[in-house]
Amino acid sequence: MSRPAPSAEALPRFLTRLDAAAAGRWEERPAPGPDLPDWFVQLTGALWDGQDGRSDQADQNGHNGQGSQDGQGPAAAAEWARRVHDACARLDGRIPLTVVHDWHARTVIPLLAGPDEAGPYEDVRALHARAAAGEPAAEDAWAAVLEPVLRDVHRRAYPYADAFATSASNALAWARTNDYGEAEAREFADGYARLNTGANVTSYADANALVQARALAAAYAAADPAAYAACYPFAAVNAYALALAVQDTADGREERRRAACGRLAAGLAESLERAAGA
Repeated sequence: MSRPAPSAEALPRFLTRLDAAAAGRWEERPAPGPDLPDWFVQLTGALWDGQDGRSDQADQNGHNGQGSQDGQGPAAAAEWARRVHDACARLDGRIPLTVVHDWHARTVIPLLAGPDEAGPYEDVRALHARAAAGEPAAEDAWAAVLEPVLRDVHRRAYPYADAFATSASNALAWARTNDYGEAEAREFADGYARLNTGANVTSYADANALVQARALAAAYAAADPAAYAACYPFAAVNAYALALAVQDTADGREERRRAACGRLAAGLAESLERAAGA
């Protein structure tokens, strides 16, 4: 028996929920319509926000036939939202957690690894691929491979350029008020900023990796959707996008982040469509 076609109001309700999720209001559930897992609402909300999606823009673009010339922007976000909505409707909102593993194995990890960093990333990708195929892995196995990858992700996601500039500016001001010559003051400020920012990057990456690796490992090993939602996948999406955007320079960083969100979003839509048999 074929599934009834969704009502004309279904997509606008879905877009409204994406707006709420993008603003961090994951608990909002516009009725009627199929419920969605909390983890999925977080993922899609972060990706919708990262693509600069807005329900009013999506509705306008849908009515005037506007498209996106570069695969980014509100029109591209609207098309992505329609794909996600259609797949959710085919699944009646019952999104399996295997979608997360398929997405990581096929999209997230390959993007983060790039061509030259296969080692630890390949270990994580392999476990995600196994989990997507229904093969479980133990919590310790997950934790062992997740921690080094998460440490690298958070190191790359740290706003290095901004932190360095702030640290250098403060150090330069201090040096000038303490009678350093200009050349000496600038040399001091640069050295201080490198040491200070480097230490902050390391502590930030270590702390995030340690906590998140254990929490994610427990959720993945138990195949527990609620536990995965408690790991805040919304924040994970942002970390992935920031890492892909490259934080060494502020020039063009926002454009790079949005492009990264677009690639991550496209991959999630593909994983969801595979689960829905599209």
